[in-house]
Amino acid sequence: MQIVDTGVLTPSFMDFSLPSEFAKSALYYCPQFGQFICNSDYRIERNGIDQYLLIYINSGSLCIRTDGMTAEAHEGEIALFDCRKPHCYWCPDKVDFYWFHFNGASSKQYTEYLTERFGLVHEKQPMLSLKDQFRTVVHSAQYGMSTQFASMNEHQISIAVHSILGGLASQTVRTTVISELLAPALAYIHGHFADDISLNDLAEMCGISKSHFIRSFKRYVGCTPHEYLLQYRLRQSKRLLLSSDLTIEQIAEDCGFNSASHFARAFRQETDISPTAFRAISF
Repeated sequence: MQIVDTGVLTPSFMDFSLPSEFAKSALYYCPQFGQFICNSDYRIERNGIDQYLLIYINSGSLCIRTDGMTAEAHEGEIALFDCRKPHCYWCPDKVDFYWFHFNGASSKQYTEYLTERFGLVHEKQPMLSLKDQFRTVVHSAQYGMSTQFASMNEHQISIAVHSILGGLASQTVRTTVISELLAPALAYIHGHFADDISLNDLAEMCGISKSHFIRSFKRYVGCTPHEYLLQYRLRQSKRLLLSSDLTIEQIAEDCGFNSASHFARAFRQETDISPTAFRAISF
């Protein structure tokens, strides 16, 4: 279709799809999508629309401002943000990018999770394979929605969107930081989970301040150090419940809980059943 937005150049394209009721209730779906080639006249400013936006920069750069944050995405990088909030994005010089609005499934949760941990723009190093997923979304939507294979393409599109979001959540920069910065703390937790563990000691092992340690841990591991320690203790307790005849009290002590009642409360909060009921399950 012809594009009338200022600053959008030929051979840019955009199109629309009509997601099925099943797609809207169960899948990721993309109501608008396209590839834009733009000059410095391109600028979009909105109060908000009920969708989320993913952008892959083929060349050039695009600036984004939303929710008190400003960022610039360059060649090979991906931008993700919540269009329900007031937002603005513009081209400082020239840019070529794939884009699609999306919604459904876990769109809100993934967008909030990724924005909190990584900001608006995701660095290019792990992105090569994700560009293919952008192509899948854009071209499947472009060529499939008016055919007898529309419903099949909806599933392909949903898989591709999920692959992009999952790829961003597990990008290699996270693995590198965990292995290089946080590895001493993680190794200590794994070897001493039954002991009292101090945040100050963990931060010192990593050679950073306590506040930096807490921020880095949450950003790259996905939870606070306390939450990780609790989850690890509960994981070990499950193994002991299924593989030993130790009493609940002994397991609580061996896994670092202050008492059997503390252990039972934490276990039930995590699993919705008691340690005794879990032990009785056949896997």
